[in-house]
Amino acid sequence: MAATLTRWYPENLDFWLTRGRFVARRNLACSVFALHLNFNIWMMWSVVVVNLPAVGFQLSTDQRFWLVAIPPLVGAVMRILYSMAWSWIGGANWLALSTLVLLVPALGVGWSVQDIATPYWVLFLMAGLCGIGGGASASHLANISFFFPAAKKGGALGLNAGIGNLGVSVAQLVIPIAITLPLFGSLGGAPQVWGRGDEVRLVWLQNAGFVWVPMILLAAWAAWRFGNNVASARISPKEQLKALRVPHTWRVCMLYMGSYGTFLGFAAAFPLLVSAMFPLEDASGYLFVGPMLAALARPLGGWLSDRISGGVVTCLAYLVMALALALAALPLSFPSGGNGGIYPLFVALALVLFTAAGFGNGSSYQMSPKIFLVEAGRGARRTGQPVTEVYASASRLGAAAMNVSSVMAAFGGFFIPKSFSWSLDLTGGFTAAIGVFLLFYVMAIVVCARHYALPHAPVRV
Repeated sequence: MAATLTRWYPENLDFWLTRGRFVARRNLACSVFALHLNFNIWMMWSVVVVNLPAVGFQLSTDQRFWLVAIPPLVGAVMRILYSMAWSWIGGANWLALSTLVLLVPALGVGWSVQDIATPYWVLFLMAGLCGIGGGASASHLANISFFFPAAKKGGALGLNAGIGNLGVSVAQLVIPIAITLPLFGSLGGAPQVWGRGDEVRLVWLQNAGFVWVPMILLAAWAAWRFGNNVASARISPKEQLKALRVPHTWRVCMLYMGSYGTFLGFAAAFPLLVSAMFPLEDASGYLFVGPMLAALARPLGGWLSDRISGGVVTCLAYLVMALALALAALPLSFPSGGNGGIYPLFVALALVLFTAAGFGNGSSYQMSPKIFLVEAGRGARRTGQPVTEVYASASRLGAAAMNVSSVMAAFGGFFIPKSFSWSLDLTGGFTAAIGVFLLFYVMAIVVCARHYALPHAPVRV
């Protein structure tokens, strides 16, 4: 069992410089590794699903959109459990156990895709099990927030989440390569015949799941061996409910849901969007680029927020997201009717959208703990309460608010792919879905500017 830290005072400068920062960085490394693998598993279906028809699976467009939408939906539900379980069991203990659980979807996907006679409900179940990987953000990020002082939280959370989110692009880069190689020999199973047009080759689609198994075992061992539990990091159901009653929780939740939902939803849906709108284009070689840019931008968003203002960075991120999406909706760059659109321009705008969403992820997520600490400091000055005691309570409340944000944000990852599917069924195109997303972005800009970005905002963080 991982060691438990009974005395942990990151806001004490002497403690932080002499011991705290080294322990915090070690735990951050374990958390980053594990969270990255969770995202590998969570988003593997964005790549698997575009290869299923080529190996012989008979699936409708709606069925394929469901296979990429159900992991975010399950992930959102799992975050409700994960947001509380880690503080009951211990941060490092939960880190190890929740990582080991990833073996179930990794092995399950590898088994199910080897036979084209596999029923759709089994594929749907395997996609749902991959949603287990989506629960990790609610526990890993909330846990690691207790290890760092307020001035370092933005960078630490941005690094943890950013490299964790990089798991999406790594999955979209590694899986297309892994399925072309007999990585596990006869142990991995027989190859399938992959065919599209005149191109025919052998693939090992099961490697999409099997390739992560060794890393899962290593990450679980590292968390168990080198991670720590923080005794004071306990979030009770009462504190969770208390966070729900604070308006700041829901405002930040809205901001994070929009940026993170954009990253996650478009990462899941983008391969299917390209295949639907540009059927003659092969995007498999660079599907990973957009999610990679978003993941790399996330730590920068947290870093900029620590130095400028989380509210300002978030507003700017949403503005760029809105402009990129609006331009992508124009007939010049977005297919409509008989117009095939300009594919390079569409991809370029999508990359801008991903990058801006990454900045917004980092800036909006770090706002939650800071807002509660600022409000706690104001309250301590008014009442004369000890700052250490007030900050400890505010840290737990901020972590609870982060849990709420992460749960709701994952629902955004479900809503975007299904919105495209519903828009296609009802209107024959994707423009209606984009209009809904744009309206949400405008609302987010107004809320962020009013409460957190303008010079006279109630809490400018």
